[in-house]
Amino acid sequence: MEKIKNTARATINRLGRFFGTDMMYIVKGGFWMNASYVFVSLVGLATSILFARFLSKADYGMYQYVLSIAALVSALTLTGMNSSVTRAVSRGFEGELVRTTKYQLWLGIIPTTAAGITAIWYALHGQSGIALALVFVALFLPPANALNTWGAYVSGKKDFPRGFYYGFFNTIISYSGVIILLIFTRNFIWVAFGNFFFGLVGNFIIYFWTIKVFRPSANVDKETVSYGNHLSLMNIPGAIAAQLDSILVFHFVGAAALAVYSFATLFPEKLAGGLKFVSGVALPRFSEKNEQSVNNFLKRQIWWILGSIGAIALAYALIAPYLFVWLFPNYMASVPYTQVYAFSFFSVAGGILQIALTSQKKTKELYQLSFVIPAIKALLLLVFLFYFGVWGIIWAQIITNFVSIIFVWKIIASKKSTEKITNL
Repeated sequence: MEKIKNTARATINRLGRFFGTDMMYIVKGGFWMNASYVFVSLVGLATSILFARFLSKADYGMYQYVLSIAALVSALTLTGMNSSVTRAVSRGFEGELVRTTKYQLWLGIIPTTAAGITAIWYALHGQSGIALALVFVALFLPPANALNTWGAYVSGKKDFPRGFYYGFFNTIISYSGVIILLIFTRNFIWVAFGNFFFGLVGNFIIYFWTIKVFRPSANVDKETVSYGNHLSLMNIPGAIAAQLDSILVFHFVGAAALAVYSFATLFPEKLAGGLKFVSGVALPRFSEKNEQSVNNFLKRQIWWILGSIGAIALAYALIAPYLFVWLFPNYMASVPYTQVYAFSFFSVAGGILQIALTSQKKTKELYQLSFVIPAIKALLLLVFLFYFGVWGIIWAQIITNFVSIIFVWKIIASKKSTEKITNL
């Protein structure tokens, strides 16, 4: 057994020298982060199978629409604070966990008010189901988003195994509530209640457990809140653009069509999320390095990253029909869409490049990225939907992903190399 371990370590170290990075760090961190994501994805997949069985297409479309509105409300929370906290904690400023959480809870009045006003609007227009679901969003989502800062702290500490166990516990709580309410009520309103209420309960428990276990020091970085505010503001256009597809499909094609579209994007988004563990591992490591080291590393690895993602996308496109026959036979209409949507995997590459900018606090460039790309995406979605319907939505998102990669890459490539490439 020891011989096998030594051989594995030697192989990983050789790969590290070849790729110019600390592969042992990526393997260890990536294992735990990906294990967490795999578990969440499997539970989510099982839940999706139950959704396909217990909810009609119209009801499932309504539920997805509520989730889209909730995501828009979430954009008004401080969504960029976690990245700022991870950056700060990795540099020794552990007191930012408590300080930024209190700050986020206080500012939660903004998304709560927005969700409440939206709920009233839907109630006045005869959409009582959506209105009630949005009341749950107003009450539970903002505090849950504030308390989930525990994940940023654990990531900054690079304690990936503990992050997995905490995430495991949170997933069990959240999905158990959703599944029980789904089976016994078969009503999208109460399923929405389970989603947001139990999400708050899980984050509440883990947040205070994190404080008890780690006992964070009082060290704070005065720039953390300011930088988190900037990152959050940058995230708003992207968050709006990210939900624009579902909102457009719901309003112009219908709830049932949104259900078909949601299942078409289900596997690609889950798989892309699984690949994003690289970004989660990279942020604390990139934050410790200077800008030139990070840029040189990415210049060396970009084609390997793109090639790997392309191979995964192609493999998924080939097996997608068999997955749907087995898991979602009622949604075979989603298959052609999901095969093409597989190329949205390239958003992972854009995410890695953007993490490099975030780690180096490139505020100006991040602002440019956060407004230009969502504007392009919104324009493409509106125009392509008008001419091509749901297919237009699919292609608009894929094109936007490639535009984003090119945009960020031009920023990174424009930085002239002034030092030797170093291992990350």
